[in-house]
Amino acid sequence: MKYIFIITIILTSFNSTLAWESDTIYVASWNVENLFDNIDDPDKNDEDFLETGNKRWTNERIFNKMKNLADVISFMNKNKGPDILGLIEIEHKYLVEKLIINFLPNRNYRVVGFDSPDSRGIDNYLMYDEDIFELIEYNKIPILFFDEEYSTRDILHVSLKYFDEIIDVFVNHWPSRRGGEERSNPRRINAASTLKRYVDSLSVVRERNNFIIVGDFNDEPNNYSLNNILKAKKIDEPEPELINLSWDMFEEGIGTHLYNNEFNMLDQIIISNGFFDEIGIEYVDNSFKIVSDDFFTHTDGKKKGSIIPSFEGGKYIGGYADHLPVAARFFIVK
Repeated sequence: MKYIFIITIILTSFNSTLAWESDTIYVASWNVENLFDNIDDPDKNDEDFLETGNKRWTNERIFNKMKNLADVISFMNKNKGPDILGLIEIEHKYLVEKLIINFLPNRNYRVVGFDSPDSRGIDNYLMYDEDIFELIEYNKIPILFFDEEYSTRDILHVSLKYFDEIIDVFVNHWPSRRGGEERSNPRRINAASTLKRYVDSLSVVRERNNFIIVGDFNDEPNNYSLNNILKAKKIDEPEPELINLSWDMFEEGIGTHLYNNEFNMLDQIIISNGFFDEIGIEYVDNSFKIVSDDFFTHTDGKKKGSIIPSFEGGKYIGGYADHLPVAARFFIVK
């Protein structure tokens, strides 16, 4: 009887795990490092990504880039692929559509997004499984700069219906640190202020705040833009409206982007406190992760653990991207 009881407990636990996994949704975000076509856009600075440009961006290299991206995307979520994926540094929507058609046929993915005023033409898009979610609406949130001639990527806002709940996903790619901290920091503060105003306004009309904010913020969790303006706090702080899931890993010195042999936590997932109220959709505790595996990362040397990029030292090496993806799980309360 003792052994039967133990086996029953094990089987019950196993079945509960299977049920938990089948009922969760897997949300990820990835800066894929310059997914460009090789067609000249006269209004954008895309000359490097022509067949005759500095990157010698041939059809073969585009094919290889897409295949590599698809390999990592398919690896996510225990080889099932993500249910929702924010994509950063995409030149045009049709490139993601080609990626889906040619390399990700096993999921009913749809992509939404817009061209933005970014001078290089890199934009934010969202990919989601149409068998799981109903698209309610999507729009762009412009980030305006009144004191200088500067343009950046719009924030993409997508509303999806999951069961009877609405999930609002925001895909971000905030201004880079090019030109130094003193010059660039106000631009990211501006981006944070823009997003905060929008999120605060939306929270007034939503019955429950199921906000998922993803992207490459070009700042870390403790920087002023995220910590003080957006007010994305640690999960254990008293009554935070927004929770930055990457804080713990950041404090451990873990990151998504390697720069000067140091990891930076530039890619994050920030969620609203509505995912902790035990109603509707909930965050799966401790499920935030940096997506990594030996097949697409350096396995030794100073760059160990970092992703293998498309270019290294200006030389094409046919890798994946220059940022690691991040992901988290959520479940519906039944």
